[in-house]
Amino acid sequence: MASETLAAATRRWPAYVKAGGVCVAGVVALALLLEFLAPDLSYELKDRAHEWLTPRAGKPYRIRVGSSTGSAYRVAATLNRHLAARFGYELELIANSALAESLRHRDDGADLAVSGSAGEDVGAEGVAGLARLDPQFFFVIVPNDSAVREIRDLTGTVNPGTRVPNGLTLGERVLEYYGLTASAADGTGGRVSIVRPTATDRGTNVADFESGHNVAETRTQALNSELIADILDTGKYRLVPIRDNDALARAVPGTSAGIIPAGVFGPERRIPPEPVPTIVMSQLLLARNDLPARVVRDILAIVYDPSFLREVGYEASEESGRELAGWSLHPAAEAFYHRNDPLTADRLGRLSFVASVVAALFAIPPVVTHFRRHERVRRQRRRLAEELSSLQSIRARIDAATDLPAAETLIREADDLLARAEQDGAAEILDAEGLESLRSLHHVCWRALEHRRETLGPADLKRFLAPDV
Repeated sequence: MASETLAAATRRWPAYVKAGGVCVAGVVALALLLEFLAPDLSYELKDRAHEWLTPRAGKPYRIRVGSSTGSAYRVAATLNRHLAARFGYELELIANSALAESLRHRDDGADLAVSGSAGEDVGAEGVAGLARLDPQFFFVIVPNDSAVREIRDLTGTVNPGTRVPNGLTLGERVLEYYGLTASAADGTGGRVSIVRPTATDRGTNVADFESGHNVAETRTQALNSELIADILDTGKYRLVPIRDNDALARAVPGTSAGIIPAGVFGPERRIPPEPVPTIVMSQLLLARNDLPARVVRDILAIVYDPSFLREVGYEASEESGRELAGWSLHPAAEAFYHRNDPLTADRLGRLSFVASVVAALFAIPPVVTHFRRHERVRRQRRRLAEELSSLQSIRARIDAATDLPAAETLIREADDLLARAEQDGAAEILDAEGLESLRSLHHVCWRALEHRRETLGPADLKRFLAPDV
């Protein structure tokens, strides 16, 4: 009875309450399935919510660029100009700092870094890749009159560039590999002494050579680097080949064997006069995983803009830019690179699942309605059968009554039963046809009482008259 009363009360709820309940249930189901149905959209919503709940209060995002004289600084400065012109904000450049090696620690609040694939912290937790910008070649430069013919011949003072905090330059790692520095693993060597640049502008590279500050330099720069061109354009310096560059590349993670083409610093002169074997690493744009998706999209939109690539002299594409030498892609970068991908089996599977869910959502209401109607009819029939059985029992007991007072008591039970049935009919617990059957059987009970009255003797006629039915 209690469950039937609750069901009846539920059916009397206003339509807007039912509609609201369906909407709430749909939102909850969508939230639970969104991670599977549309992972990119799910990430976007979570990212927007996180950015809204944890505002930066106007603080700019910061990018580490290493030395202020390197190509990383030039790329970041160019990126800043394009960001300001196109999106109205800039990144704060952190020069002379560590790159990706300590990005995850966020010691100085950095969010991004321009680094090399030969970094010692590849795959650091909490750090992801955005783009591979351009190959960076390893240059070994000596004066033309130097006796050095290959890198093993280096002696004296060598300038490997500005060391970033808590990290070695690629030049220092190469010198250690050949055992030329005092920090060689076996304690031998030390034919090379490490010195640093005396100033921060490109012109001091030639000045350091002319002053005797160093007898050789190593730099990791893009093939079209102005820094290297400024040195070689004087005609007084040349590049030293690394003839066993394959073996060196296998020893230095994140690098590969490469060739500096002949005449790349021409065309007035053929510099270098012949191809120079060396090693190559990729210049990578890295970011913390919690960098907002909108910032990632803004940066990548500029990185692959032809005007930006022309200004920095890089040849980058989305196809090559997603190859990050061991670094995983930032979630927003993953979505950016795959935004125009053709349909894959995975996407078709997800779309098929979504279509099945939508079809099920449209199919479930009719099924539920049919089930509820079937259940209501079954409950009505069961209730009707119980009431008919009770009335049938009352009729049989009236027929068997030995005196009129007992028959009176039984007919009052029949009256009470019919009254309850009428109330159940109003609450749709019994249907109209069932009520009509009960009324007919109730009338039969009254007819049975009349027959017992005739059988048992005269009685007060007014008291036992059957009601009109």
